[in-house]
Amino acid sequence: LLRAVGEPARPGGRRAQAVLFVPSYFDFVRVRQLLRDEDVPFVGLSEYSEPPDVARARAALQRGELEGLLVYTERAHFFRRHLLKGDAQLAFYGLPSYAHFYPELAQMLCAAPSDQPRGGGAAAGGTCVALFSKYDLQPLRRLVGDARAARMVADRETSFLFQ
Repeated sequence: LLRAVGEPARPGGRRAQAVLFVPSYFDFVRVRQLLRDEDVPFVGLSEYSEPPDVARARAALQRGELEGLLVYTERAHFFRRHLLKGDAQLAFYGLPSYAHFYPELAQMLCAAPSDQPRGGGAAAGGTCVALFSKYDLQPLRRLVGDARAARMVADRETSFLFQ
């Protein structure tokens, strides 16, 4: 998990920001405990997060001052639709239940800041990683289609690149 998110260095020596999208609260609790055990700095945003904590985390992400990892749950996105701005690495711990969450989050986080020309996606330096297994076939089908999902699950390759 931690290798998939990664923390490459930015120009100027600062570490890149990372957002981890977690599909369920049970996974959120599991990831939160793992991060605490490994002494990884993180901020957790769930549907139970207090508004001042959410505002502080969003502001740090937008200013590029987020230390560590931002762990964001699907239920928080579903109910609150927090607008997360900033150039960050995006990782999905599990595929989202709603296919439109994937491009929403990728476009929010990988878009260039408003004072720079908009390149979006890889042009702005953002990357997106989604972890899945053969048991995630149904949500994968919603994201990439039936034929491509079947090929991805059956293939011996361990990574797939979409541009």
